[in-house]
Amino acid sequence: METEANWSDERILSSFKVCRDELHSEYGILSGRLNSYITSQAFLVSSYAISMGNMNSIWGARFSQYFSLLLSVMAIILSMRAHPGIKGSCRAISRWHNREADLFQIGRGLEDYGPINREGLRSINDKNLLFAQTSSWIFGIAWFLMASLSIYLHALKT
Repeated sequence: METEANWSDERILSSFKVCRDELHSEYGILSGRLNSYITSQAFLVSSYAISMGNMNSIWGARFSQYFSLLLSVMAIILSMRAHPGIKGSCRAISRWHNREADLFQIGRGLEDYGPINREGLRSINDKNLLFAQTSSWIFGIAWFLMASLSIYLHALKT
């Protein structure tokens, strides 16, 4: 079996292009997942704020209490369901970045394609992926706090 050290420049370049294409595709998938997730969270936050501000004298207090809790529970469940898909995309991106780094280690024929500061770029990519991976946790905790606030405010009224 042929080892990577024996690969031709054309094969290295071809493998590098596959890595770049796969990275582009995985970033597109991650972007779509994050976009959908954050859009849904924005909608839920707006609905939560509107329900908490409901001043109807007949059913406003009960509506704001129960509907805001329902929205909080839905958002927490959505965060738990979104996290594995986002994390999976981040893992795939990391694997492709590692493969790309392996190809740069071989080094022949890729001089024109490498970033000027590879370590700095890697740090930026890691921070971007960290944001993506922690966004569902951050929103989940925020929704738990908003549910607690809703319960607390309605407990004060009674």
